[in-house]
Amino acid sequence: MNMPKISNPFSNMTGSNNIKKVLEEKNRERSKVYGFIGMDVYELYKQKKIEITELNVHFERMRELENEIAELEAEKQRLELQSKGSSICSCGQQLTSELRFCPRCGKPVDNGMLTCTCGKMIKKDTQFCPYCGRSVGTLIGNEQEPNAAGQQPPVEYRTCICGAKVPEGQFMCMECGRKME
Repeated sequence: MNMPKISNPFSNMTGSNNIKKVLEEKNRERSKVYGFIGMDVYELYKQKKIEITELNVHFERMRELENEIAELEAEKQRLELQSKGSSICSCGQQLTSELRFCPRCGKPVDNGMLTCTCGKMIKKDTQFCPYCGRSVGTLIGNEQEPNAAGQQPPVEYRTCICGAKVPEGQFMCMECGRKME
């Protein structure tokens, strides 16, 4: 007597792969449901609507994690502002690198940049403007450019109300943009 063969669903590779996919999907779905149950229970606990003493250890750890996450998010925001060239003025106002003065208190913002006489923004710690070649030291007032004979021409400076040194004869402050009189 011939017995009919019973097919094994795992014997076929394609069928096996399908079952594995469905199984993984169901396990992910179950994990999500566990998560939702846990979130709902934790919210009820925080609202003092339930008390499950067996879970207090987990609830305490959850509170610690929430505090740590809040601290990390605040630090992340601070670092993002800093990387975007933003900072905080002493008065508490958020500042961006484009600002030259605090919009709240008017204090000059030192963003490490200055405006060259060619009009381009350059870093104060460079030696020469990459756009026009002018010595940054002459803009700051630390050094003077030599003339064609190699001698240092005497340069006189005026001080703008923002504190920047402005060469005599220049009609505006290249730090703050104010007209010099």
